[in-house]
Amino acid sequence: MSKPWILLCPSSRGIGHALTRHLLRTTTLPILATTRTRDPEETKAALLKDLFPNPQQSSPPTDSSSAAAAAAATGPGVASSSKISDSSSSDTYPYPSPPEFSSISNSTSADSSSSSSSSSSSSSSSESSTSSSSSSSSSSSSATLSAAAAAASSRLHLLPLDVCHEDSILACAQKASSLFPPETHHLHLAFALPGILHPEKSAQQVDYDLALDTYRVNCLGPLMLMKHFGSFLPRRRTEMMISDEEEDPKQKLPKHATWINMSARVGSVSDNKSGGWYSYRSSKAAVNSLTKSFDHQLLSRSGEKAICVGYHPGTVKTDLSKGFWESSVKSGRKFWEKPEEAAGNMAGVIAALEEKQRGRIWDWKGEEILP
Repeated sequence: MSKPWILLCPSSRGIGHALTRHLLRTTTLPILATTRTRDPEETKAALLKDLFPNPQQSSPPTDSSSAAAAAAATGPGVASSSKISDSSSSDTYPYPSPPEFSSISNSTSADSSSSSSSSSSSSSSSESSTSSSSSSSSSSSSATLSAAAAAASSRLHLLPLDVCHEDSILACAQKASSLFPPETHHLHLAFALPGILHPEKSAQQVDYDLALDTYRVNCLGPLMLMKHFGSFLPRRRTEMMISDEEEDPKQKLPKHATWINMSARVGSVSDNKSGGWYSYRSSKAAVNSLTKSFDHQLLSRSGEKAICVGYHPGTVKTDLSKGFWESSVKSGRKFWEKPEEAAGNMAGVIAALEEKQRGRIWDWKGEEILP
């Protein structure tokens, strides 16, 4: 039986960074993540930092119903009372509580006073017992946190990769082959996320070198990833192992392997109502074309076991869209203030896609964007 793994490129910043952390929290699969400019170990440390915050450090629920909701929150769409804080961004966002924490409960305090010396002695004994119980619970929680962090670290493999240099992509793919031998493993989720933006309002503003960079990153980047990593996707004859995530709807993964290219609504020719953004718009139109072509290849090679789709996340508050945050809010277009929420939504939309939806472009609402 072939074992699944996940690829994310790149994972050092933006939605790729948030998506890597999300998948570390919500799946048990090994992940190969890439970084271009940062030291791999530095990037890995950033990805793992406060990945599983200690629940005892959070504000306690105000009532028993909130406590029950927080304890039971192990899937998407959890209540606001069970939001997990990501100290690396100083934001809170609704992530499912890690399974390792679902059985951790808060200790209750003993009565603190009495009107007699004997009851005072009893109270003192109770406080001592509670303190001991609290200490034991804290130790247990710390041990669970350590185990969860260690497991996440062992699942996460960081490798250098620059989509503008094919030798870098080839070297990473060769390393992936040693980590996940194709005879025993298959690539189940691949997120090809490279992208840069140089906006132009008119053709006269297009800079040749900047436009060339856009095409190298946005078009050739995903294409070269397909070239060197596409062979890791399952074939027709591959017997894919059923993962825990597929059996548990709260940690759902698609039954078929999925290759995801990062697209954008502006890549749609039929939806082009304003012009401009010549290099970026055309580069994303090319990504849409590559997505369709690669899906045809997968249909022939893998049948129903692997598909390729494009995904438009909406505008996410990252460095790529920094010059358009205010205008996005004013326009009423979808604007994700927190990349973590955009990442969680992306994972949910991809997990819900069926095999018959292959070869097309989907937005953050799960609706198709026409070419």
